[in-house]
Amino acid sequence: MEDDMLETKCENLMNIVVESRKRFGKMCSEYELKSSSMENKILNLKIESFSNYRFKPKNSVPAISGEDTKEIEDFTVQLLERQKRIDELKNKLRNTQTVVLQLRNDKIGGKLRQPVDAELMLENAKSKQLQQL
Repeated sequence: MEDDMLETKCENLMNIVVESRKRFGKMCSEYELKSSSMENKILNLKIESFSNYRFKPKNSVPAISGEDTKEIEDFTVQLLERQKRIDELKNKLRNTQTVVLQLRNDKIGGKLRQPVDAELMLENAKSKQLQQL
């Protein structure tokens, strides 16, 4: 009988321990949920306050008046005209270089440019003969 009483008391105590663990575990999980939700709310408030804050730039952008915009447009037109002129000059230079190369490689034109003189022709023939020897 005493053993039965001890067994029931022990069983009751074990049930109390199990119930207290369940309650404590439930309280811990509720605390974790509440603390994480509070952290999320705090983070959302920080993000919201940052998004509402207007940052001041280090260098302020000046306001451009109508007169200034006209000057800027005139300046861009001048730059475009100069760039176009530079491109045209580059094309002319390329064309001139190709013409010069063609003239240097033109052997017939070189012979035509030499004056036609009998004495000069004799001298050229003699110089060629001397070079061959």
